[in-house]
Formats: sequence, C-alpha cells, structure tokens
Amino acid sequence: MRFHEPIHILLVDDRPENLLALEAVLESERYNLVKATSGEEALRCLLKDEFAVIILDVQMPGMDGIETAKLIKAREKTKEIPIIFVSANSKEAEHLFAGYSAGAIDYMVKPFIPQILKSKIEGFVNMYLTNKRHKTQSMLLQQKTLELEKMNQELVRAKEAAEIAAKAKTEFLAMMSHEIRTPMNGVIGMIDLLMETDLQPEQKDYAEIIRSSADTLVMVINDILDFTKMESGKMELEEHPFSLENCISEVFGLFSVEAGKKGLELLYRIGDNVPSYLFGDMARLRQVLINLTANAIKFTEQGGVYLEVEAVGQQDNRLELEFKVKDTGIGIALEKREQLFQPFSQLDSSMTRKYGGTGLGLAICKNLVQMMGGDIRLECKEMEPGDGAVFAFSIRVGEYTVEETEVDVVEERPVSLLQKSGSIPRILIVDDHPINQKLMVSMLNRLGYEPDTADDGDEAIRMASAQTYDYIFMDVQMPNIDGLEATRIIRELGNGERSVIIAMTADVMEGIKGRCFAAGMDDYISKPVKMSSVKAMMERYALELSRYEAKKTVY
Repeated sequence: MRFHEPIHILLVDDRPENLLALEAVLESERYNLVKATSGEEALRCLLKDEFAVIILDVQMPGMDGIETAKLIKAREKTKEIPIIFVSANSKEAEHLFAGYSAGAIDYMVKPFIPQILKSKIEGFVNMYLTNKRHKTQSMLLQQKTLELEKMNQELVRAKEAAEIAAKAKTEFLAMMSHEIRTPMNGVIGMIDLLMETDLQPEQKDYAEIIRSSADTLVMVINDILDFTKMESGKMELEEHPFSLENCISEVFGLFSVEAGKKGLELLYRIGDNVPSYLFGDMARLRQVLINLTANAIKFTEQGGVYLEVEAVGQQDNRLELEFKVKDTGIGIALEKREQLFQPFSQLDSSMTRKYGGTGLGLAICKNLVQMMGGDIRLECKEMEPGDGAVFAFSIRVGEYTVEETEVDVVEERPVSLLQKSGSIPRILIVDDHPINQKLMVSMLNRLGYEPDTADDGDEAIRMASAQTYDYIFMDVQMPNIDGLEATRIIRELGNGERSVIIAMTADVMEGIKGRCFAAGMDDYISKPVKMSSVKAMMERYALELSRYEAKKTVY
C-alpha cells in the first residue's frame, strides 16, 4: 500500500538511548518518527502535527507519562490518539491502573520484544488509517448531503416557480380566450344576422367571404388555445351518452357544401358490430373527425373522402373502436411522415402557402386520441397521384343502452317553444359588452322573442327579483358581480329557482364548465354564439319548463 505522506508516530522518553532503540525497531518508509525527551516537548509536537499513535515512557523527570497522558486526553484534537505506555516497573498493579486511568490503551514493559511492539504499532496505524478513511468518507457524504439538500431546495424553488408560471399561463390563456372570442362573437354573429337580410348578389358574396374568413380565424384561435391547454395539462374529457351516427352526420354536414363545390364524394360506413349509442366524449371525438375530414377535403381535388368505423376489441368493459379516414388526394411522401403529428409542422413551405393552416391540427388530434385511450397513425404507401392517404385512429368508449323512456323524451321535445307552450317565454340577456348584448337581442328577435337586457350582474339580480324569467342568458366574465356570483344570488330568490340560466362564456379553459354548474347554471354556450345554438338550447329546456308549469297548475 502506498501513501501520499508518511504517518507520524510520537516517541516520548527522557533517555536518548531508549529513543534510538524505538527508532531502530520502527524505522520504515511509512512512518515519520518524531522524538520528544519530555512531556512538555511532546505536547508541543502535538500542536504541530497529527499523530497515529504515541509511545510514552511513564517515569520521566518533571512531567511524567501519567500527567502527560492526562493532558493529551483532555485536549479535543488529541484525545482520540492511542497511547502505549512503556515502563520498567512490571509488578506494581497500582502503577498499571494509573496508566490505564490516564488514557493509555496498551502497556509494555522494558525491555520489550521488538516484534511485538512492531506488530502493535502496525495494528494501531491500520486503525488510524481506517478511521481517517471513514472520516474522509463521512465528510464526502456530508458534503454530498449538503449538495443534495441544496439541489432539493433549488428543485423546490424551481417547482414553485414553474407552478406560478403555469398558473400565470393558464390565467393569461383564459384572459386571451375571453378577449379574442368576445369581439369574434360580435363579428360572426352580426355577419349571420346580415346574411339573414335581403342582400344583393354581390353583397351576399362579400358577406360570405367575411364569414368564411371569420370561421377560419376562429379555427386558428381554437387550435392555438387547445394546444396551449394540452401543454399546461388543463385538457380533460367529459363523457356522456351519444349517438355515433349522429356525431358523424354532423361532421359530414359541416363539409357537405365544400365537398359539393369540388365534386367530391363524402361517405361513411359504420360496422354492424358498433353499438348505436356510446358513452364517451363526443365533443373531442367530433373535433378529431372534423380535423381529419377537413385535411382530407383540403388535399383532395377529385374522388372523395371516406370514413369507416369498426369495433376491434373489448377490455375492462370498454369497447375499442377503429376509425379510418381515407381520401384520394395528393398523398404523403414517406420521408415526410416523421413530421406528421409534430406541433407547428407543415410538410413543406409550398404546401403552407397553398393550403395554409397552423400545423397544430394533427398534434392536437394525437393528444386527444391518446386521452381517449387510443393512438393515431398514417396508413399509406409512397405518394402517388390519386393514391391519397389513410389516417387511422382508435379510441376506447363505453357501450350505452338507451331506455325507452329516454327515446320518448327525445321524441317529445318541441320544434318550437311557441308551439309547445302557446305563450312567449320571458327572456333576460345579461352582458356588459354592448355589441354582444345587441347581437343576442337581434338573434332572439329573429326567433320571435322580445328579451330584456341587463348590463351587469347587479342589474340582473334586481330584474330577476322583480319578475320571473323563463330563460336567463348570463355572461360569465363581468365587472363587479360576475355571472357566477349573480347566478348564486338569483337562485336564492324565491322566483329565481325555476329559471333556466345559460352561461355565455368566451373562456375555453377546462374547469369553467364545472364552475358554471356549481354556481347553479343549467347549461352553457361558448362564444362566438350562433343563432342555431341559441335556438337548440331553448328548445332543449322547453319541455322542462312546460312540465314545471303543469306541476304548478296541479298544485
């Protein structure tokens, strides 16, 4: 074993010949033998160096070995150094006891046997080296512990900073959603109303261009907001019973005009093994289908777009469905496939200029499909004209059995509120934004109603306490008393219990729906608000209102 520096051993004896004898026995490259002829000199040596072991003569003039040992053991820095007493007195037990009491760890009698002394010294030196290694390891461990504690503290601070940043990002997203969608609500709503008027052909073309551009802008906004929600982990599924065929029909209905302009077929087939009614998140499934169908039509100039649905397995009471969206468009080259499903990815710059888009659609589809327990992939050969592309994805849903009473309720729902009740329902619109308020009034006027208006939550509470409204369309974000607090107060009013309160919100963050329901709202409409959505919402709750009126009449 090699050492970087010699090990110090202190030899203490008042006789020089004894020191020379000890030096002759212990001489080694490993050791640095330090000699002292008195107790005082030994103590001075201990102040300078660190020693592995001390060989101390007991009988010395002045300060003897017993007193010297006591002083060595009394000092913090030297109390752990082993002391071997050397004495010519071997018969007095009291002498031995005094030596051990002073702190000696061993005792040798002169004349000593050199081999025994040498082996004892080697043992104590090995103990010294072992202790030194342990101390070094302990110091390293302590240092590592301090470093880990520092790293943990930094991680905690980083985690707190990340949480603060995520919260700020979420709040910013909610604010931007509201600030962007609120004016878009006015733009799209007013265009819808404008297109309901008598326009000249040229004016109608201009209005349709404006509406198409506004719809494109809303799609871009939705893509960015959805992707940001997914990044921040705020996207959640909301599962409800739904008809798969109705879902697909709605999606294809959105693209029937565009497909007709291109002369494209738009067909779907649902396998016989797929139940009519499912339990899952229809809104997210529809979002995936809309995105894939829009892409298929965008990149297809002739032929058609075809959707197939099959049940491919079942596990844990969840049905696995596979969807395939096929087109006869330009196809996708093999070397471009890796770019698919990547955020902000376009296949090349020329396609970006020709076809547009944010490059977020497929990335959002991938996230949504994975949230629904499936995966999405591209199934197509090398790009050939007319070969097109096939996007396949799977999801896991529950099978839902529709009761006869539910079918009766659906069939019983009225087409018109006026036809059902025979009287015009009382409607209140609560919105602090004058354009949005005017838009809602115009839409309801078109549907044959004369709504009242309130500019904020405080005015809405006063009006709702004065008379009973059948429907209250309540904006969520308003100054002073917001829509949620206003709803809670209205529900506590005697005549506010039976009102159907519908939230109007531009906030698309997950959790806003739950907050609306928790406040006592019956439903919600996302901005931009469409006339068809308002009509459908009122017709949905017309039956409940008529049943309430009948119950009130009986009692």
